[in-house]
Amino acid sequence: MNNRIALLSVLAVVLFAEADVAAASDPDPPGLSSFTRAASGPWLVRAEGSLVGMRDNWLNLPIPEVGLTVGRDMTSRFSIELTGSAREPANDHRRSWSALAAVRWVALANATGRHALTVAGGPFVEIDHVVHGTLPFAHAELAYIYRAPFGLTMLAGAGPNIALASSPYVTPPSHCDEPSDTPTFCIDLGPDAKEIHTGDVIGQVRLAVGWQF
Repeated sequence: MNNRIALLSVLAVVLFAEADVAAASDPDPPGLSSFTRAASGPWLVRAEGSLVGMRDNWLNLPIPEVGLTVGRDMTSRFSIELTGSAREPANDHRRSWSALAAVRWVALANATGRHALTVAGGPFVEIDHVVHGTLPFAHAELAYIYRAPFGLTMLAGAGPNIALASSPYVTPPSHCDEPSDTPTFCIDLGPDAKEIHTGDVIGQVRLAVGWQF
């Protein structure tokens, strides 16, 4: 019995010694990691793809926008972002632009900071839209963000845009009137675009991938 107790005591001492060595060699234990330590720097650039429901087609479907975001972490929890996007960039008759300035807050993050649930908000402006002209919104968003330790970052988010003014609505042009080099058969189901008034809410979904540096 005494031999067993002595052997267990020796094993316990060895295990505790190894644990102390491992703790000393780990400068950033998971429980003390911050959100910013998961990325390689405070600046970020993301390529964006979004769907914005501007009520400008007869099926009332959201139309894709593509854009670029530049941002900077101000603290471990707060960052600012500026996004510029183009709507239907290949269509000369329906192309428009949008701009978003947002403050993002990390509401919840895991110990390493690589996975985070964030809340963002700020002004969003649809510029020179073919139906609604230039129209300001208040944007809000709930988003999941992944930040790899080597700089890769990804975002998936969704939220409402609340109209701050009524749109100067104009009847959208028919796609059947667009010039074509070859004869085509075209069915025009009518300009079923809806007006947007102050206080109306339209949805937005965003997916993005980029780099933190």
